[in-house]
Amino acid sequence: MLKENHLDEIEPKWFAIYTKPRTEKKVFEQLEQFGYETYLPLKKEVRQWKDRLKKVEVPLFNSYVFVKVNAKQYYEIPKLVQGFVKFVTIGGQKIAVREEEIEIIKKMLDFSSEIDVSNEDFRLNDKVEIKTGKLTGLKGKLVELRGKFRIAIRVDSLGTNLLVEINKNSVSKIL
Repeated sequence: MLKENHLDEIEPKWFAIYTKPRTEKKVFEQLEQFGYETYLPLKKEVRQWKDRLKKVEVPLFNSYVFVKVNAKQYYEIPKLVQGFVKFVTIGGQKIAVREEEIEIIKKMLDFSSEIDVSNEDFRLNDKVEIKTGKLTGLKGKLVELRGKFRIAIRVDSLGTNLLVEINKNSVSKIL
């Protein structure tokens, strides 16, 4: 296992918590009340009510909350937090989310809260780098969906892609 994914006794690392459905905000609030460094990425969506449309903030990743913990805290959380289901693992192995991946998610949400999440693997698409704007320097794969240019930034530890619409003039192909 990579050292960066290792659960450390002292140094806290980011881990994804899988929550009961629709309890992400409650789990996030409880973790904050207990003093943990947490992150709940939210995106804006338009929802239809009987009498109106309303823009609401919803979790970017359904049933996921991120928490930065050391080994002792990792084992305390399941006992403390209502709505906690489990820490996300891959093949039964604890897997830390890299600090850079958390920062990429934050940057993308700063750029646009209208982001989609996809579990598709875009291996066949061109690798690109964003050359202008708040996302300058991010590398990803270009995807054309419904006639729009979008860039997919891979978050490997979660096995997902973040998709954001971007002007095609803002990206250049990486050879």
